[in-house]
Amino acid sequence: MKTAIIYDKWLSGMGGGEVVACNMARVLKDDGYRVIFACGKIISTQEIKDKLGIDLSDIEFKIVQDEQSLKQLTVNYPSTKLRASKLSTINLFINISFMDYSYGIGKRNIYYVHFPSKIRSGLFNYVLQFFQKTNLHLLLPGSLKERVNDRLCAGIYPDMKKGLDSYDTFITHSEYVNKWTRKLWNKDAHILYPPVNLIDSRFRGNDGILSSSGLTRGSKNNWIVSIGRFFTLGHGKKQEIMIEAFKRLTEAVKESEGRGTASVKNGWQLHLVGGVGNEPSSLRFIKKLQEQAKGYPIYFHFNATRQEVEEILLKSKIYWHAGGYGEDAEHDPIKFEHFGIAPIEAISAGCIPILYDGGGLPEIIHLLHFKKTNLFQTVTELISNTLHYLDENTDNNKLLKGDLEKYFSSESFKRRFKQLVYE
Repeated sequence: MKTAIIYDKWLSGMGGGEVVACNMARVLKDDGYRVIFACGKIISTQEIKDKLGIDLSDIEFKIVQDEQSLKQLTVNYPSTKLRASKLSTINLFINISFMDYSYGIGKRNIYYVHFPSKIRSGLFNYVLQFFQKTNLHLLLPGSLKERVNDRLCAGIYPDMKKGLDSYDTFITHSEYVNKWTRKLWNKDAHILYPPVNLIDSRFRGNDGILSSSGLTRGSKNNWIVSIGRFFTLGHGKKQEIMIEAFKRLTEAVKESEGRGTASVKNGWQLHLVGGVGNEPSSLRFIKKLQEQAKGYPIYFHFNATRQEVEEILLKSKIYWHAGGYGEDAEHDPIKFEHFGIAPIEAISAGCIPILYDGGGLPEIIHLLHFKKTNLFQTVTELISNTLHYLDENTDNNKLLKGDLEKYFSSESFKRRFKQLVYE
């Protein structure tokens, strides 16, 4: 029996990357592999099933804390820092662990690129090692301290380039990330769109019938929704921008009503949904957001269950996503939305998407044949595009179910993944 290792140190985070990693494990197991899931902390398979909807009860799990413990999963690993090649007992190794540049330990090695970081010099690693030994980074200002700590948690890799060169194949989830993979690593990655939970396939409207376009005919509320973790590091979801836009939108609707020219009724709400960690910066951020939202019909749904998320999406008419707004595309490309699973889920629930025109978000709009009015670059444009869709007579049901299934269904992911494994 062939053996495959899926390596994701951050399994306990249960994010989009973990959805991909767990689906990869499931596909390989069903295809006859012995699958080992290497992770930093073992999560019960019941929790994985409850939160991600993936059954991994027949998968082996191993705790891996660093590159050395990863190597120990295969016998006869070369003592030198060469690729494992034919000496390895592992037929297939897939590294999907964010910011982890461990050497490939399989006969075939695949690297999943969440987003490429710059290949750092030896000096950078010496500084990290100094902080690791002394903990002096704890004296740094808040955001810098947290960034250094994140890097230390991910690991220190003295020769990142050699680590990357040990991989045969690179995979990523969007053309946007692939563009930066070529630029920063001189590697060309294959595109593998993540499997998305297409909500409409499990929902029936009031009459129990799906519309001819494949989307539900259930009633919608005058809600605008956005989904994204509440945090400030990395590619923040820009909830503060959307709150400001909604406040201005509300005032614009009131003014038009006062002039007697409004075709749009007031009473719209903004619902912000997302996880919150225990890190101090995130807790400070949500407090600031709550202060900013006072006096307006803006509702926060922290750490909502999957069922709650789907119910909110199904009741909402419009979906906003502002990840990347105000960031520098050339100097901080990582701060843009790398792809965007939540917008696709929202579209499948019948929401009209209005997404920031940057990062991987435009790719979704183009793939699904939406219009320019479904993208925005400024807050003013976000408001005007939203006003265009607020009219109750606007048709929000033009998306064909086939477009979603073609690119983002579990079956589509499975077919494409197996092509890449066996090419």
